Amino acid sequence: MKNIFLVFVFGLISLTSNAQKGIKDTSQMCIPYSVAQKMLLELNDYDRLKEVTKLDKKEITELNNKIVLLNKVNQTWVEKDSLSREIISETEEKVKIYKEENERLSDDNKRLKTKNTIFNIISGAIIAPLTYMALFK
Repeated sequence: MKNIFLVFVFGLISLTSNAQKGIKDTSQMCIPYSVAQKMLLELNDYDRLKEVTKLDKKEITELNNKIVLLNKVNQTWVEKDSLSREIISETEEKVKIYKEENERLSDDNKRLKTKNTIFNIISGAIIAPLTYMALFK
C-alpha cells in the first residue's frame, strides 16, 4: 500500500511540475527549437517517403502490366513458332513425296527410253531387210 501511495504521489508531482502553467491556448506550446526543428524534418521526410511510396506502387503496377503484356506477346510468339514448325514439317513431307515421285518417274522414263530404243532397233532390223527386199525384188 505504501508503494502504491508513493507511485501515486510521484506521478502527481511529475505531472504537475512538467505541465505548462498558465497557457490555455495550445497554439502557444513551449517546445525547444531543436526538438521542433527535428520534428519538422521528420515530418518532411515522412511526406517525401509517402510520395516515393506512391510512385513506387505506381511503378510496380506499371511493371506488372508490362510483364502481363510481355507474357501475352511471348505466348503469341510461341504459338506462331509452333505453327511455323508444323508448316515446315508438312512442307518437308511434301518435298519428300515429290522426291519419291520424281525418282519413280525418272526410273519409268529410263525404262521407257530403253524400251523405245530396243523397239527402234528391232523395228529397224525388221524394216531394213523388208525395204531391201521390196526395192530389189
